[in-house]
Amino acid sequence: MIRSKVFSLLLFVFLLGGWVGAERVGSLTFTPPPGWAVKLVNIGDAAATLTPPGGPSQGFILLVPDQVISGDANVWFEATVKQLSNDGQVTAQSETATPAGTSILVKSVTIKLAQGSQIRLYTAVFSGKTANLYILVAPNSEALSKLTPSLTALVESAPQAAANAPSGSLLGKKSAIPEVKPMNAAQFMAAGGDPKTQIIPDEFRCYQEKEGNSLTPELVMQVLPGGKYRTPYGAGQISVKKDGSLTKLDWKGGPLDKAYGYLNFGDWGQEISLSNVGEGVLERELSFECYQRGPRENLALLEFKLRTPAAAKYACSPKDGSGKSAGSLEILAGGQYRFGGQTGRYSYDFRGDQDEDWSNLAFTGGGLDDAIGSYSESEAGVREVSIYRPKLSCRQVTKPTPIPRYGTAKAPSAPKGSGGLSGAYVRWYPDPLAALGYGGCGGLCWDVLIFDKSGYVFTDEPEASLNDANCTRTHPNGLPICEVYTLQGGKITVGQDKPETFKKQGATLVIDGETFQPMLKLEGVKLNGVYQSKSFVGGGAGSTVSGGFLSTLNFTPQGKFSRERSGGVSSTFTDNGNSTGNITGGFTSTSQSASSGSYSVKGYTLTLTYGDGHEEQQFVFALPDKSGQPDLELLRIGGSSYTVPDKK
Repeated sequence: MIRSKVFSLLLFVFLLGGWVGAERVGSLTFTPPPGWAVKLVNIGDAAATLTPPGGPSQGFILLVPDQVISGDANVWFEATVKQLSNDGQVTAQSETATPAGTSILVKSVTIKLAQGSQIRLYTAVFSGKTANLYILVAPNSEALSKLTPSLTALVESAPQAAANAPSGSLLGKKSAIPEVKPMNAAQFMAAGGDPKTQIIPDEFRCYQEKEGNSLTPELVMQVLPGGKYRTPYGAGQISVKKDGSLTKLDWKGGPLDKAYGYLNFGDWGQEISLSNVGEGVLERELSFECYQRGPRENLALLEFKLRTPAAAKYACSPKDGSGKSAGSLEILAGGQYRFGGQTGRYSYDFRGDQDEDWSNLAFTGGGLDDAIGSYSESEAGVREVSIYRPKLSCRQVTKPTPIPRYGTAKAPSAPKGSGGLSGAYVRWYPDPLAALGYGGCGGLCWDVLIFDKSGYVFTDEPEASLNDANCTRTHPNGLPICEVYTLQGGKITVGQDKPETFKKQGATLVIDGETFQPMLKLEGVKLNGVYQSKSFVGGGAGSTVSGGFLSTLNFTPQGKFSRERSGGVSSTFTDNGNSTGNITGGFTSTSQSASSGSYSVKGYTLTLTYGDGHEEQQFVFALPDKSGQPDLELLRIGGSSYTVPDKK
């Protein structure tokens, strides 16, 4: 353990000794960052301090090498950080983190001292039973961000950990890798590939699943033709196989040996989950989410941004639906907040679970001391801080952040011989999974076909308007948003599907014996009354999660609406992961909310303008009744089925 008197260096190190250009302290040889001054100190332990060109007021780094470790390295590190932080009040601290593929531990601590607050970033680099300790001391978070790259360069200039690492692992020597030519899904399919079941040869940027909010990928992986992969730490093979409806990947050889993952493909490109990295080499295996560079990685970074608490004032109310005011929450710069006249600090995490659309929050000090919550920003520009203890919802409305939904290229012309239809058609059918207790479609399932005479058909449900079905567009992954269709010999073929029987029957289409009715717009229709939509989660054999949600919309002919949402989810934890096991725990979560405002309908677009000023645009349509007019007993709004509730 470092003797406690060494910590006095953090306060007095700049008063001792003279500046020298040393590059060695103890057994450690290092290269100072350009322009930094080095000062050797010896008060029982050999140490060095480094200051940036702006002087110690900007911050500094204390370097203490050759620390002997007894027992577990994590326990030693936590005890060391605690001892070196006992000269003031600790107001915030992070979890101890391990950068991907390293023998390094990192922890940040904010300390309140008599002369002001200080942020310290403790970094321990391990080699066998010794460690070199780097302590970056900064007056604020801005200075910390500015100086951290220099700390990284300093750590990397002392390669003792890499020298002792197993060859071919993520701890090994890092080398530059050649550039590979980008390839999107359209180019891959043109070359005969299938992006749903095969990895596109391209570069993937891997972000470790760990607590934190870093925007920097810890690993770059290049997928090469022939089932090969390459990283800065070495290369190996990838095998692909079907695993039910999933595509499973296994890595062999190189730094990812024995890792496995799953391939996902969407409108922006491919994503690979990467698990079990470093088995038998690292103290703890690592997991990553790897995003194909370009649109898919850009989307992930944008989603990270939307989960980063924005500095603003948020109006708070209790989560009881009363609408009463609970004051305001101010998110301040530098990880600080103010609530109820008291100031404290907060930390946020969007890296631990990158599949969620919110980040986790933790508050320290101030009016929300020890509270936890979440932060999110919706596509409509609604920023919400949800606090669990006490149960508060704090919201602020801003200009929506645009999410790129289309690629830059135009869709190619449909092949000759395709086309001939136009119009939007739809059919519904009872959810086959609902009877089994599963979530499924939430009661009713829908098939949508929006035809263009050119030979393309849009087979999804638009989000806001028919313009979403513009078949000249492409997805960010380069593929057309629509599929080609052909009519021949009384049959229709859509995309890669098999030919199905086809005929027109009045205003409807009959495909494979199923009737598709025309989709009717509600523009000019006076909506009046209550509509309800129900949805379900989980359930069914083997499931340990179940729940239901109810959304109620009340329209008036004068263009006003009110909305209520309620529901909950319950989950049980069992010893085998399904309902047949012994229950070991569980939780139940319920929620309710109410809002109101004005509405308007133009074409197939329902615009809801809420009282707080934000807008939602949703695709809305009805089916024809016996007279051909919109049947107002069943409305499809924003991808949900709304019906008139039974009168009791």
